[in-house]
Amino acid sequence: MLLINPALYELLAEDTLPEDVVLPESSRLRGRYVQEVAAHLKNMPRFFRRNRHMLTCRQCGHRAKYNIGQPLLDYSEIDTSQLITQEMTAADKVQFPFYFRCENCNTAGEWDWSERLEKSVYLGVLGNAENPDDPSIPVNGESRLFDDYKPTWTTDGEEHLLHYLRKDPENAFLWYKLGILYYKGHRADLAAAALEQAVKLAPDHTEALYTLAQILDTVNLEASRFYFVQVLLSVHRYTELDPLMLRDVAAHSLWELEAMQKEGTGSVFPTAEDAASIGSGALQDFLALSDNEIWEKLEHFQNEETTLASFYPLAELFLGSRLEELEEKEQTWHHLLEPERARVKQENLETYKQLRQTGVQLHTDIFSYLVEKNGPHIMRDMGEWLGVPFEEDAVFDRDVITDAVIYENRIDGKAGIHHYQEEKSEEGSRNYFLEQMLKAEASLFDVKGGSKVDGTVCLTDLLTGVEREIIDTHFSVHASAGDLIYARLLPFEGFSMTSGVFFLFPAKHHDLIVRRIAALNKPAEAFREAYRLYRKAGYGGDTDVR
Repeated sequence: MLLINPALYELLAEDTLPEDVVLPESSRLRGRYVQEVAAHLKNMPRFFRRNRHMLTCRQCGHRAKYNIGQPLLDYSEIDTSQLITQEMTAADKVQFPFYFRCENCNTAGEWDWSERLEKSVYLGVLGNAENPDDPSIPVNGESRLFDDYKPTWTTDGEEHLLHYLRKDPENAFLWYKLGILYYKGHRADLAAAALEQAVKLAPDHTEALYTLAQILDTVNLEASRFYFVQVLLSVHRYTELDPLMLRDVAAHSLWELEAMQKEGTGSVFPTAEDAASIGSGALQDFLALSDNEIWEKLEHFQNEETTLASFYPLAELFLGSRLEELEEKEQTWHHLLEPERARVKQENLETYKQLRQTGVQLHTDIFSYLVEKNGPHIMRDMGEWLGVPFEEDAVFDRDVITDAVIYENRIDGKAGIHHYQEEKSEEGSRNYFLEQMLKAEASLFDVKGGSKVDGTVCLTDLLTGVEREIIDTHFSVHASAGDLIYARLLPFEGFSMTSGVFFLFPAKHHDLIVRRIAALNKPAEAFREAYRLYRKAGYGGDTDVR
C-alpha cells in the first residue's frame, strides 16, 4: 500500500479527508503525474539499499515487515565505549531513509525494533558484523533538513516540513524540500505531487523542475522532455544556486535531451521564441538551427566520449546574464561560437602537454651537465646567492635553484644554457625546446584571466605593456584576475609557456612588487628579488597551495 499522511492530502486538496478513510493512499492525490509515477515506483532509482525488517507500531501494536532502507549514522558522534557499557544505544543517533507508514493504522515515526535489526546495527557500529554486506549496518552519513533538523524516520522529516507548510502553504521552497525528502525516501509518487505544487507556485523554480524531469524520465518521456526544457528556460532567472551548479544542471538537462532525441522523441530544444527572455543573441541564432545542426556543432567538443562538460558551452548560453558571474577561466561558450579558434587552442594544449614532458627532462639533463662540469658547489653557491642554503631548502626552492643555475648563473660571461647549447647536440623536439629556452625572457606580468578548458592564461607585461598568452594546465585552474606573476616565458609557435618556475603574488601587493622589481635593470637581480619577495609577500613557496 502506498499510504500517505492525511495532512499532505489536506494541504494539496485544500480539503479534509472523508471520515471513513483510515488508510489513505497516494491514488487520492490530484497531481498530474502521481498515478503514473506510483505505477512505476519499482523502476525508480534508489538512493539507499533495500532493507526489510519486522517493526512493531507503538500506536496500535501491529507487527509487520517494512522496507526501511540502509540506516545512516554519523560515526563521528558515536562513542563505542558508551555503546559497550550501554550508556547509550545506536538508536539514539541512527536514521532510516525510506518512507513508510503503519499498514494497520497509518501512523508513523514510533516503532519498536526487531531483535535482528538491533543486533545488526549494534554489531555493525562496533565493527563486529557477522555479515559485512548486511544492509542493516549503517553507512556513514546523515540526513539534515534545511534548518538542520535531523529526522530519525523520514516521516519525522515530513511532519517537520508539513508543520511549516501549514503556516505558509504558498512557499515553493518548502514544497521543493518536501519533494526531495520523498524522492530520497523512495516515494517518488509523493515527490511528484510536492514538486508539481512547487512548480505551480514558482514556475521558474529550476531545482523543482529539474527533479521532476528526472522522476518522469522513467515514466513519461514527453513530460520529462517538457520539464528539462523548462529547466533550460529558467536557469537565467534562478538565484538559489551558484553559476557553476546552474551550469551543471543545464548541462545535464541537455545531456538527457540528447538521449531522448536519439530515442526518437522528436525535437528536444526550446525554440528561439521560447528563449527570447534570456536575451542572448548568440543563443537565439543557435536555437534557430535544426536539432541535427545543433548536435553537429556540439560533437566537436565531445572528443572521444560524452561527458557533462561536453554540454557546458551550450549550457552557458542558457545562463544569460548569470554567465557574467562565472569566472572567465571556467567559461567554455567560445568553443561553440568559435569552433575553429577552439580547435586551434585544443591542438595547442596537446602540443603543450608533449612539450612540457620534453622540457622537464631537458631541464634536468642541462642542470646535471652543468653540475658535472662545474662541480656540485654551483648548487650551494646559487642557493646562497638566492638566500636559501641548499641543505635546508624545500622542493620548490631546489626548482628555483635549478632554474637559476640554467638561466641566470654566468660562467665565463655566459649563462649555463648557452654553454650547454654550444657543447651538446640535440635533435627533434628536444632541439626545438632548447631553441625556445635560448629565447626565454623573464618579466613581471599582470594576470588578466584564463581558461582552464584551454589551459590558457592571459597576461600583460607590466614592464613593457605587451600582452602574452601562456598555456599552463595547473596555473590556468587557479589563476585569478588581478594577481601578479613573475615568470620566465618560452615563446613557442602559437603560445608561450613558463620555464616551470614562477612566483605568484596577490593583487594587494601590486604597487610594492612593481616598484621593487621595475627598479632593477639586470635580469638576474630581478629574478632574485622576485624570489625573495615571493617568500615574504607571495602565495608561498609551493605553487600547489592555491
